[in-house]
Amino acid sequence: MPDTAAGVTLPSRIATTHPHITKAWVDAGYRTTAIDHGARLGIDVHPVQRPSGARGFTIMARRRTGEATLNRRGT
Repeated sequence: MPDTAAGVTLPSRIATTHPHITKAWVDAGYRTTAIDHGARLGIDVHPVQRPSGARGFTIMARRRTGEATLNRRGT
C-alpha cells in the first residue's frame, strides 16, 4: 500500500479501535495526507525526519518506539 493511502487508512483504523490514542509518529513519507487526516480524527501526527547526514540504517527514536511495540505484540 502506498504511504499516501496508508496515511488515511491507518489513522482511521486507529481512531475506530483505539480512540484514546491522540498522538502518532510516522515516517516522513506520510507527510501531509496523514497529518491532515489525523487532525480530522483528533490524532496529532508528527513525521519523523532522518537525521541530516545519516547514511544507511539509522535508528530513529520515535519510529523505533512504534516498531518495537508492534513487534512485541506480534502484529
